[in-house]
Amino acid sequence: MEKSRSKENLPEQDCGRKGILEKRNAAGLTEAEFLASYRPSDYERPSVTVDMLILAMDKSFNGLKTLLIQRKNHPYIDCYALPGGFVEIDESAYSAASRELEEETGLKNIYLEQLYTMSQPDRDPRMRVIDIAYMALVPETKVEGKVKAGDDAKEALWFDIRFTDKNLILHNEDKNIEIRYNLKKKSFKNGVIKVENYVPDLVSNDALAFDHSQIILEGLTRLKNKIEYSDVAFNLVPKEFTLPDLQRVYEVILGKKLYKTNFREKIIDKVRLLDKKGISITGNKSSALYKYKR
Repeated sequence: MEKSRSKENLPEQDCGRKGILEKRNAAGLTEAEFLASYRPSDYERPSVTVDMLILAMDKSFNGLKTLLIQRKNHPYIDCYALPGGFVEIDESAYSAASRELEEETGLKNIYLEQLYTMSQPDRDPRMRVIDIAYMALVPETKVEGKVKAGDDAKEALWFDIRFTDKNLILHNEDKNIEIRYNLKKKSFKNGVIKVENYVPDLVSNDALAFDHSQIILEGLTRLKNKIEYSDVAFNLVPKEFTLPDLQRVYEVILGKKLYKTNFREKIIDKVRLLDKKGISITGNKSSALYKYKR
């Protein structure tokens, strides 16, 4: 049997902050001396942005909608894009996304989830830009009349979303704008498994800026998968809601009809019945109101 090494034979380890400050590297420098001589300009550095896929149910609860802004300047001038901006030097990516969300919608304390890091070297023609994409879920009742275009945008518009295995369509009826992509499924090897993902192929004259079509696909796919095992759907209904309206949220995201009895058995332990009634958006009739159990 191999003898265990004694403590005397082990290399000295001191990873406490004091120990690190006192250590010297191969050049004989302490950390303070090393940092004093360090030149960040020796290395190329990418800029970092955040973009937000802001999702809400439409007024009739027949589908999802997303907020897009029309770009005022190059690159992709006049094209529609997800709202976002550069991360400032003194803030985290999450703080930047929260700030941009408030600037675009006036909303705070909204569900915000990091989706994906978009890092293709050529994704932005200006320079090397790494983008951290977020998804925000907003109750429709909270966004009415609150959106506004920032200084770098011509206007901000809500677009209805139609998403199937074959198409991604974004449509604004007031301006008669339709942005359409055909979707192709491609397999990617990841370790020993194959992962399927959608790849968008533009088939309309209007197009989204940058790689924002891929961000939207990533978000919609994430939401569809996550609704099966989490309570994320409750972020898309008002604070007080009817069960028919909540069921419609699930149906829209999953892309299929659900049996009323099975649905209520699934969510009944997650909601609290209120002693009052309201008008269901989907049925346009009086129905019991509920709240999410927090």
